[in-house]
Amino acid sequence: MGRGMLKDALAGGALTAGMQLKAAPVLVACALAALAQPAAAQTQQQAAVVDFSIPAQALDRALKLFSEQSKHQVLFDEAVVAGKHSPAINGRYTPREALDQLLAGTNVRVNSARPDVFTLTVVGQSAQSSADALTLQAVTVTGNSLRDPTTELTGSYTTGAVTIGKLTQSIRETPQSVSVITRQQLDDRNLTTLDEALAQTTGVTKTARNFGNHKFSIRGFTVDDNNYLVDGVAGIVYAPVGWLPIDTAVFDRVEVLRGAGGLMLGSADPSGAINMVRKRPRGEAHLDMAATAGSWDNYRMELDGGGPINASGTVRGRLVTAYQDRHYFYDGTKSTSPLLYGVIDADIGQNTTLTLGARHQANDTDGYWLFGLPRYTDGGALDVSRSTSLIQDWNRQKGQVDEIFAEAEHRFSADWKARLSVNWTEADLDQRVAIPLGGVDRTTGVGSSFYDIYFSRTRVLSDGVDLNTTGSFQALGGTHQVVVGATWSRKRANQRSTNLDSDTPIDVYNPDHSSIPEPARPAWNWKETSESEQTGLYTSMRLQLADPLHLLLGGRLSWLKYRSTDGLTGEKTRDYEQKHEFTPYAGLVYDLNKQWSVYTSYADTFQPQSTYVTSSGAPLDPAIGANYEAGLKGELYDGRLNVSAAVFAVKKSGIAVLDDANPGSCPGSLASPDCYRNGGTLRSKGIELEASGELSPGWQVMAGYTYVTSRDDEGETISAETPRHLFRLSTSYQLPGRWNAFSVGGGVSAQSGYSYPAYDDTSVRMGAPGRAVWDLRAGYRINKHWSASLNVANVFDKHYYGMLSQIRRGNHYGEPRNVMLTLRGTL
Repeated sequence: MGRGMLKDALAGGALTAGMQLKAAPVLVACALAALAQPAAAQTQQQAAVVDFSIPAQALDRALKLFSEQSKHQVLFDEAVVAGKHSPAINGRYTPREALDQLLAGTNVRVNSARPDVFTLTVVGQSAQSSADALTLQAVTVTGNSLRDPTTELTGSYTTGAVTIGKLTQSIRETPQSVSVITRQQLDDRNLTTLDEALAQTTGVTKTARNFGNHKFSIRGFTVDDNNYLVDGVAGIVYAPVGWLPIDTAVFDRVEVLRGAGGLMLGSADPSGAINMVRKRPRGEAHLDMAATAGSWDNYRMELDGGGPINASGTVRGRLVTAYQDRHYFYDGTKSTSPLLYGVIDADIGQNTTLTLGARHQANDTDGYWLFGLPRYTDGGALDVSRSTSLIQDWNRQKGQVDEIFAEAEHRFSADWKARLSVNWTEADLDQRVAIPLGGVDRTTGVGSSFYDIYFSRTRVLSDGVDLNTTGSFQALGGTHQVVVGATWSRKRANQRSTNLDSDTPIDVYNPDHSSIPEPARPAWNWKETSESEQTGLYTSMRLQLADPLHLLLGGRLSWLKYRSTDGLTGEKTRDYEQKHEFTPYAGLVYDLNKQWSVYTSYADTFQPQSTYVTSSGAPLDPAIGANYEAGLKGELYDGRLNVSAAVFAVKKSGIAVLDDANPGSCPGSLASPDCYRNGGTLRSKGIELEASGELSPGWQVMAGYTYVTSRDDEGETISAETPRHLFRLSTSYQLPGRWNAFSVGGGVSAQSGYSYPAYDDTSVRMGAPGRAVWDLRAGYRINKHWSASLNVANVFDKHYYGMLSQIRRGNHYGEPRNVMLTLRGTL
């Protein structure tokens, strides 16, 4: 948030002076603060001079910032400002002077003004026709009512709207739990990869998975590749938080929906949906730079530039590039990660915009560590330094992702538009690694060894297409929104692997990184090609049943096919499909007033199991994951602060279980000669609290608490690494007055302890105690072009394991205390 916005909020009496906010009653304090806006202060502001800081950009966005900084409303027809751009405004002006400057060079003028309200019209349009237009399509800009979801340049830890469900609506209008990781939060915390961003998100925990392709879980259920979207298109990413982590330099924000998202995803686990929203070209010329230097020789450089390409500004471009060269806190590993991203927007007339973009990202890791540390055979943690790594110096992983995307958006009117999105992605992964395995005897220190030398090569081609139409209409005295669309995605994978047997002992207290000579790769002994394809037809409506009551209804029909073939023998290994599977969605939102709403919702997903067959020879029905949720949401300070409280229950039922009555009676199944039936059930339930945005002028916060329990049919937890209690906080505060060039902040990630029977020896329990890891940040604005910040992660140098798996392998220390210095520039 700029200085002008801070000073104006203080001068306009947006908050009662001296209000004290405690950590525990944050939600209550926010509600009280929202009521403390004296009308007298706004009256005094009418002719006051205000500090404005509005960059050159699209006129509709500039009007939003004008409204936020001046506390004035603006009325206009969306068609009046469509496709128009405004110059930059920096300095002290009356609201009318600033508005006139924003409108300079356009055919839009102030038609009338009354206290705190301006009405815009096109030059030459009569007063009567202007009034008629406003009656039909009026928009009031008050803080965030433009519902612009873009977070870049806002300085905020929240957003005016989300787009994860295709309809652009506020967080309060969405009847499920949603978090948004904004561009400001990504920059403040130096969250440069998607997995780093998700690790700071409410209710999200990281879990170790085989071969280093780690996953996250939400509400006890796994977030798999199918749970991710890019600009609302599903099925086009591969290992985005594991082998091939996506660089966040290309994103404006990351939207995280918790609970089932079948309407958007089709086939997926009921954990959630994560939508990565790409940066787009800006209306003004800009060049942004960032250079970072940190502990363990961690160096990174980013350049982000673009703007209008032609004189009229109808063609705009943007280029983002980054390069990172780093070592790690554990011995023997280093990596380089180049990134190049470009995108062009072109306005074809006033109503159509074409977009074309591409991304190239690579990661080359020497000394790649695949399986982490083992534990003692009694389940206890090894007594070794956090720098200990069990690698060979010739271990290596090379990964590369190339993607091309295109969009076409046509606006039929101010209320209706259609969008076509096309994506193509190619991912390549090459691995060569010595694999350690084996629990360690606490007395002798032996038991772990390099048992295998593993080679693999994977190539994945992903295609995705989404076509949808969104709009609103008036009927039965209410305003209703609707989206209708179709989506198609295909993923083709070619995987090869081979191995060499090894039995080289490891001294975990003094590992030798060159104990095995670098081997040559033998011929591939396993090959598989696979293709999965998913098609969906979906629709969703937001119906205004009464002025304060909205009903959300939706549904999706999905078709899914999967085939895999043994690349050595040509034999079919998997072949199944799911036809016209229906996924419903329903929600109800009741507005208590303009700031607060209560809601309830139901959503589900499905996962095909037709590779298994029943004793009758029929394919098994899919497992259904259902999410039930109810809660309270608040949108305070004209949308600058969002708060929520929710209770939820998730149930995944109909999971395949062995049919004990018919063992070995289904030889026709490619998956197993045994028969299966629908029978298993997984459950989780809990509560969530979250606050995101501006608590007071200059103070941004993203805070969330989650309590969750889970169980399977035997009463055991379904996700051992998911703690019952999880608290996440990120915050930043810009000092007021003469100290406003300084900012301070930081965060904490705290969770309760957990334990579980070891997967590889259920007679032994293993786990981790509760922990709180604190981070600090200090920033200084050198001048209007340059700023510097210092981040200290794990400031108290907490010793802990970030991920646990089993006794033999898969246990990873969390990062020790480390420091990062960042210099940012804007030209």
